[in-house]
Amino acid sequence: MDVTKLSDTTIELSDITAWDKNGQKLLVSKVRARDIVEDITGKVKDILKFEYEHNRVIIPYAMTATREEIKFFQWDGENLEDVYTFSTPEVLSEYDPEFSHKKRIFEYYLEVLVEGRLRDLADNWKTDNPPKSEELTQIGFVNKIYDAAH
Repeated sequence: MDVTKLSDTTIELSDITAWDKNGQKLLVSKVRARDIVEDITGKVKDILKFEYEHNRVIIPYAMTATREEIKFFQWDGENLEDVYTFSTPEVLSEYDPEFSHKKRIFEYYLEVLVEGRLRDLADNWKTDNPPKSEELTQIGFVNKIYDAAH
């Protein structure tokens, strides 16, 4: 777990960060495969608030990913809106067909799969229609990450 200490405030860093075509942060995320009770949505919100308060940057999207669900959020500088919740096995089985059958998923592996999915949304390296891309197109995320990659 990476943390940064800046001016008496400790903030966890984003596990995966996506950038737009202008080099601005497009998405921050927290990925957890552990069986512990933890408010990862709160941690993502803390990252977003820190960026806004200290850097005057509004990062428009956030994501959390666990073994059970992937959540996408939109951020306007004040409100974190939960816009989509997807089944992690349903989405990631495209990238590892045995994902839902594995008894133990390590955090680094879950992170690699989630990052691969984001790359697929940007480049279509795996499939022409990545899982749940229609929903993410509706909120403008897919077009922005695609533009960043091209």
